[in-house]
Amino acid sequence: MSEHLVTWLKATTLSEMIIGSRWVWPLCETLHFVGLALLLGTAGLFDLRLMGFLRGVPIAAVMRMRIWAAVGVLINLVTGTIFFIGAPGQYVGNRAWWAKLTFLLIAMLNVAVFETRHGKALLTLPPEADTPLSYKIAGVVSLGSWLAVLYFGRMLPFLGDAF
Repeated sequence: MSEHLVTWLKATTLSEMIIGSRWVWPLCETLHFVGLALLLGTAGLFDLRLMGFLRGVPIAAVMRMRIWAAVGVLINLVTGTIFFIGAPGQYVGNRAWWAKLTFLLIAMLNVAVFETRHGKALLTLPPEADTPLSYKIAGVVSLGSWLAVLYFGRMLPFLGDAF
């Protein structure tokens, strides 16, 4: 199945355009880095606040910045898809890529669960209040999984099948 997908994708006009262009891949690499900076910068701040650090920063202020994390995720999903379409063989058999996707799924599920269960309640906390244990756990899971996404993404060329 994966061999057929790789063969089919590599034969598409879009894949050939991505690989054949001198600027598409470098532009996407740059945008992917910008997306990571937006994501980890704002999600990291939010996660640290959830874990009980940065109590001087009001939770409501940190929550208003989450849109930038969402923009970073969107940028990375688009550029990551372009990378996959352009060079599917580089990813499908790469265990580091699968680990990256696994931690991405964990991170996204953590966000969804937290937002649906605790999002509104978080706003009721006083500005300098400590956070409950469940919020701290969500912050640790979030920060840890986003850092794992970053790590495995960076290690794609090095770990490959040797992971």
